[in-house]
Amino acid sequence: MSPLARSANMRVLLTGATGLLGGALLELLLAEGHEVRCLVRAESPNASRLDAGLVEILRGDASDEEDLYRALKGADALVHVAGIEHSPSVVRAARRAGVERVLVVGSTSVHSAYAFRSSPKLEMEELVRGSALAWTIVRPSMIYGSELDKNVHRLLRFLDRSPVFPIFGPGTNLWQPVYYEDCARGVLEAAKRPVSVHRSYDLPGAEPLTYLDLVKTAAWALGREPRIVRLPIEPVRRALVAAERLRLPLPVDSGQVTRLREDKAYPYEDARRDLDYAPRPFREGVALEVSRLRRLGILRS
Repeated sequence: MSPLARSANMRVLLTGATGLLGGALLELLLAEGHEVRCLVRAESPNASRLDAGLVEILRGDASDEEDLYRALKGADALVHVAGIEHSPSVVRAARRAGVERVLVVGSTSVHSAYAFRSSPKLEMEELVRGSALAWTIVRPSMIYGSELDKNVHRLLRFLDRSPVFPIFGPGTNLWQPVYYEDCARGVLEAAKRPVSVHRSYDLPGAEPLTYLDLVKTAAWALGREPRIVRLPIEPVRRALVAAERLRLPLPVDSGQVTRLREDKAYPYEDARRDLDYAPRPFREGVALEVSRLRRLGILRS
C-alpha cells in the first residue's frame, strides 16, 4: 500500500515545489494534512513562494545525491517534480535513505517520434523502473495556468499585443495541454493510490485540438481575433539552426519547430480508471488563466 494512502499525516519530501506544478501539488498535500519538506536550490529566486510556517525548507539540489539523501531522512515518500533527468540521484538517495515510495514526474515527450526528445526520457524511466522501489511515473503534457506558466502565458501576452499571429506550417498538428491544477490532482492521486505502484500514467488535458484551434481558443478567451499568417516550417527551421550555430539568442529553438510536424495527443484511459483523472477542456482552463492574468495587470485587454 502507498504510504500516502495509509495516513492523513505522512512525511513527504517534495522537489520542484517553487514551480507551477510543484506549487499546486504542495497546496494539495498540505490541504490533506501531510507533513511536507521541500528541497529548494540555494540560488532559487522563487523560494519566497514557500511559507516556512507551513513547510520545512531545506536547501539543496535534486541532482545531488547527498542533498537528496539528507533531505529524505525521516521521510515516508518522495514526490519528485524537479525533473526526471535527476533520476540517478533520486534512485540512489531513496535506496540509501530506506524510502521505498517514490513518484517521479516525467513528460509525454517520451512518446515523441524524435529521438532527441524521447530517448533521454526513456532512459531515465527505465532507470526508475529497474530500481526495485515502489515507483510511479506520471507524464504531464504541456502544463499551463497562472502567471507561472511559460507556455500559454506567452501565447496570451503575444495575442494581447499583436493583431497578427504567425503559425509555422498548416497548424493542423494536435496539442493537448493540461491545466496545472488538474495535473497536480492527478499526481497526488497517483502518489496516494496503491494501484499506481509500478505503473506509468499520461496526464494530458481533456481532449486534443489542433494548434490553430488552440491559438483561436486562446484569442477567443481574450476577446480578440488576430490575423493568422502561415510560415513554412523548413525554411524557418534551417534559419534557426544557422542562428544556433552562431549562438544567437532565440525565442524558440530548431527542435521546437521540428516537433511541430508531429501530433502531441495522448489517451489517458489508465489514469481515468485508476486515478479518477478528469481534466478540464482547454477553453475552460485558458479562460481561468486569462482572468487571473488580467487581475494581476499582466494582460492589457
